[in-house]
Amino acid sequence: MMRHIRHNKIDLVQWDALIELAPNGLIYALTWYLDIVSPGWEALVKEEQGRYVAVMPLPVRKKFGFRYLQQPLFAQQLGVFFLETPTTEDWKEIGQLLRREFRLITNYAFNISNSPSIITDSLLLPGVSRSTYHLSLRPTYSQLFADYKPSRRRQLQQARNHNLTIESTTDIEQLIRLFDEHTAPKIYGLIGEGHAYPLLRSLYREAQRRAKASIWQVKTTDGKVVASMLLLKHNNEVTYLFNSSSIEGKATRAISLLIDEFLSSHAETNLLFDFEAPEIPNLVQFYSSFGSAAVPYLTISYNRLPWLLQQAKAVRMALMRRMHSRNT
Repeated sequence: MMRHIRHNKIDLVQWDALIELAPNGLIYALTWYLDIVSPGWEALVKEEQGRYVAVMPLPVRKKFGFRYLQQPLFAQQLGVFFLETPTTEDWKEIGQLLRREFRLITNYAFNISNSPSIITDSLLLPGVSRSTYHLSLRPTYSQLFADYKPSRRRQLQQARNHNLTIESTTDIEQLIRLFDEHTAPKIYGLIGEGHAYPLLRSLYREAQRRAKASIWQVKTTDGKVVASMLLLKHNNEVTYLFNSSSIEGKATRAISLLIDEFLSSHAETNLLFDFEAPEIPNLVQFYSSFGSAAVPYLTISYNRLPWLLQQAKAVRMALMRRMHSRNT
């Protein structure tokens, strides 16, 4: 039977042991990762003979006196992680517990191993299908390169003509500066130093300490950094968590060069490269141009707050959009 438990009742050792063994284990679901992106997270847990056999992290937040769920930044997928595939009865219990504990789910993303059809049928909650993009690195580099779209192959050749240098680094601040200067101004609602950047620093430092993180950057012939990317590794999966490039980096196709370098140096391995693609058409087009395939996952949301609170929330969002439009 699935049951809901608060943070202080979670057996963290058992939890991480399950995530390490689970066929669908993801770095986002490890306790140290959740502690950073969602302090005080709660859980649904199924135990057999005193052992966790299925878990579901709950990123709980509070507002207006209500506890609600919201997918954390830098954690694309959560959902149910298991040693054996959850039964229909398990899913029904999950739906009942979610409706009992939370009157609001702004958005919650299940992982790709949680079947969208089973979730929507059993949870009786509305869902929207989204996709990330995966690329297996088992083929040879020649095979991988042959699956690139012609436009990507041409742009890589253009990038190589600029004599750019690729190197590893531990300079998370350089990556954040690039993003803050060249990408952040285009993102509505982003709270950089107030939220996103401290989270990213903490994730990188903790993941680096555990030998699960690497940063790669591109330099011009005069030593200027024009592109950088942060990768996380858990078991055989590499997640393309964060990246940015300058105007010059975009012009020289530096990010394409970075990704291609990683793919070529890790070809013929058991690694799976997850582009962690957001639902933005030009980014989807870019990531799929490396031969990656769309893999669906489901997000759910609902709002059963009292009518007055729903109206207050709507007014607040409208004001935020108006302020943003005035500042852009």
